[in-house]
Amino acid sequence: MVRTRFVEGSGGVRLAVDESGPASGAPSILFVHGLAQGRGSWDEVLRGRLAERHRLVAIDLRGHGDSDKPEGDGPYVDGVHFAGDLEAVIQQLGLVRPVVVAWSYGGVVVGDYLRRHGDEALGGLFFVAASLKTGKPARALFGPGMMSNARGLMSEDGATYESSARAFVEACAAGTLDASRVDASVRAMQRVPVNVRRALLSRAEDYSVELERCRRPVATLHGELDQVVLPAMSREVVLACARSGQGTWLPGVGHVPFMEATPRFEDALASFVAQASS
Repeated sequence: MVRTRFVEGSGGVRLAVDESGPASGAPSILFVHGLAQGRGSWDEVLRGRLAERHRLVAIDLRGHGDSDKPEGDGPYVDGVHFAGDLEAVIQQLGLVRPVVVAWSYGGVVVGDYLRRHGDEALGGLFFVAASLKTGKPARALFGPGMMSNARGLMSEDGATYESSARAFVEACAAGTLDASRVDASVRAMQRVPVNVRRALLSRAEDYSVELERCRRPVATLHGELDQVVLPAMSREVVLACARSGQGTWLPGVGHVPFMEATPRFEDALASFVAQASS
């Protein structure tokens, strides 16, 4: 059973949070979604077998879903706010050394957290096709699923944005996603205001230093056929985390392994959680 609550994040921004599994299930797992998506991206996982043993928590980032959507660019381009939001969720929910699962743009949010708070309060980091570099210097790490739709994803014209959002979602899978999943993802994207989208896509970040300093276990999971964030991104993450990084690449899978290959995703995450808590 999934439970919904709200947490006060940085600057008083209200953040929507879903939880499942036993409240005492340890270690807990905190899921961070990608660009213009939401906590609903993790619905199948929150209702799956990991919830039998672990407390699972998924948030709507500021500007997304049921969370508050402050106006302007500042609340989204200054990483201190995303860092504060994650810190607020960890503290207010009493998560003790959670394993943080970051998908796609969620890597930027976790990078912001590491930059401001370090890794002391975390149990481990599990990056799922996650962006730890963004902006023009990192263009070679993004595929046509992202690059060919980026302009449309920043459009204030509703029809243009919806068309680009649908093309983007369809490009996320190596095969064909169920139509209901595509529609749900597009609806989630339509809830994200243009100021939020433009601000997020304007950021140029590189969290290599934060990864090099990380002393917690780190793993990446990446579909070999990902055309949004290219598998080379995860290879760079593993290299940056030379002491503790490990990478897994899934054949026949694109940008959403937790939807395309749910059992393999759950197996990989369960194995990492067990290793990180040992």
